[in-house]
Amino acid sequence: MKTRIQIALITMLSSMVFSCGQNNKEEITPEELATWQTFDKGKTTAQDDMLIVEETEGSDGYFLISPKEYETDFTLTYKVKALSESTVLITLFSVLQEGDEGTFSVPPISATPREVWDWRSNMKHYNLTINNRSHGITPFFFKNIPPSSRGFNERLEENIMEVGQWYDIEIGKKENRLWFKLNGKTFFDEEDTDPYQKGRLIFRISGTTGEKVIFAKAAFKDIVISYE
Repeated sequence: MKTRIQIALITMLSSMVFSCGQNNKEEITPEELATWQTFDKGKTTAQDDMLIVEETEGSDGYFLISPKEYETDFTLTYKVKALSESTVLITLFSVLQEGDEGTFSVPPISATPREVWDWRSNMKHYNLTINNRSHGITPFFFKNIPPSSRGFNERLEENIMEVGQWYDIEIGKKENRLWFKLNGKTFFDEEDTDPYQKGRLIFRISGTTGEKVIFAKAAFKDIVISYE
């Protein structure tokens, strides 16, 4: 009888540990990502195990905004693939608007590029821009401090992504440390002595317009947010 009780207790404890581990990870499916709040002109298409995100006519970048705030410390992993040569890939995290109490305000669809810029500049956030080839700029990572300053601003010497290839992304924030890894290699590892606390997550794609319009387009999958 004693042995059976011990086995039952061990099984129960194991189940509790497993359950707690499961609760520390949140998977964002393509279908769920497609329901996030959007801004500017674009569209999403769930296909197989991924979500395809693309700009449409008149777009000045397309935003996918999480419906909730995520914890202060986390690790975000996902796979992404640029599907057009103009695609710029941007991740904003720990995003917080002044007075943000369950709702997230966006400019009217008729907003000018300057008005959109002012909107972005007045949010607390970290900005990681990882595919900038079409803009003639290399990847960068900065802390935005409203309305017009930055806590840190780091840039790589050359671009690190190509069109049509899947890449594994890891973005981490733990206490005063923030990092970015691509395919397991660390490219940014920053210390922020006054880090932002919990906030929203925003995926953004943006492209370029020249003599021939090429819209930004990308695929996302396997999005997981983990907490310790």
